[in-house]
Amino acid sequence: MKKPRTGPRLHSLEVPLDGITLLVPSAAVAEVINLQNMAPVPFSQPWLHGAIGWRTLAVPVISFEALLGTPVRAAPASGKLVIFYPLGGRKDWEFFAMFATGEPRPQVLDGSQPVAEGSELPDSPYIAAGLKVDNKLMLIPDLEALKKAFYP
Repeated sequence: MKKPRTGPRLHSLEVPLDGITLLVPSAAVAEVINLQNMAPVPFSQPWLHGAIGWRTLAVPVISFEALLGTPVRAAPASGKLVIFYPLGGRKDWEFFAMFATGEPRPQVLDGSQPVAEGSELPDSPYIAAGLKVDNKLMLIPDLEALKKAFYP
């Protein structure tokens, strides 16, 4: 028996990170690619792992976990890179990427997923909300807060 739809459908991508899972709108993701060599960025923030070459652009690779206060680890040996479109109001070439520890998976949300309680969420300005999808907590990043961190 199909589950009744309770609202508009939102196509999202479940992005597994180190110890947490992000849920981002599919429309925010430009591409998911295999890991590749990364160039270091001298004197950068601790959450910036480096930059990769992608479609003639240098794309910064961030650690969302480091933004949440988790100690920065070395770049993973396996996984994927999720390339995000530029944040609202930024130049059309200002893409950014983050590591995913596994293959990102599509999710279609219909509004029936329970919202996480505040006590279940990390205390961070970079988390807008959380949803429980299939009994798994998924964090929704605050893209405006990310923009402020990236472009102070």
